Amino acid sequence: LCGETLEFELDAEAPARETSSRPRGLVKLAAPLSFGTRWVAPMLPEFFRRYPEIAVDLHLTDAQADLIGEGFDAALRIAVLEDSSLVARLIASDRRFVVAAPAYLEHYGRPQHPYDLTAHRCLSYANRSRPDTWHFTHQETGKDIFVTPAGPLRGTSAEALLPTVLAGLAITELPEFIATQYFADRQLEPILVDWQMPEGGLYFVTPTARARPAKVSALADFLIAAL
Repeated sequence: LCGETLEFELDAEAPARETSSRPRGLVKLAAPLSFGTRWVAPMLPEFFRRYPEIAVDLHLTDAQADLIGEGFDAALRIAVLEDSSLVARLIASDRRFVVAAPAYLEHYGRPQHPYDLTAHRCLSYANRSRPDTWHFTHQETGKDIFVTPAGPLRGTSAEALLPTVLAGLAITELPEFIATQYFADRQLEPILVDWQMPEGGLYFVTPTARARPAKVSALADFLIAAL
């Protein structure tokens, strides 16, 4: 979302609605791979029951889709949003955790400070527009630390990194919606808990709020309520 001007919706009634009483047609929607697989796809059966005349063309990718250039009606994005010409509606906040399996911590030790990560095997993402640098802020002092992770694997999605991390061979950072699923049974543990990474959000993003088709509004309202 770099190099554009961001516009936020103030309320759900701002977009103009189509006059059709029954939304219909095709909605082209982009969503992150892991989030779309784990959360969006399982919700679609109920959506189709409610809106049998709407079809969804769902594109799951962790590469940032060009909504206008690629003809998308909308996207779900998990990010720290910067300026954009798109309209972004915040659904929920999303924290990030640095995690490791107990087996990794037993074998290699537990990092006590972000700088300790330079001596560890850290897996990172290959599809970021900026250099892969982990930004930490201490919860009490507000001190900022930047670390460049290095390890045996880079991937375009969390799903590519998880098997190696779960096997106790590396550390990585994960969004809240993935990481917390592995905390209850201690398959993964959060580390460096006194430090925070920049908090992002889950957004429903559209090219414009004006004259939004009823089919897009129906999908937006459904996903926002469900999520």
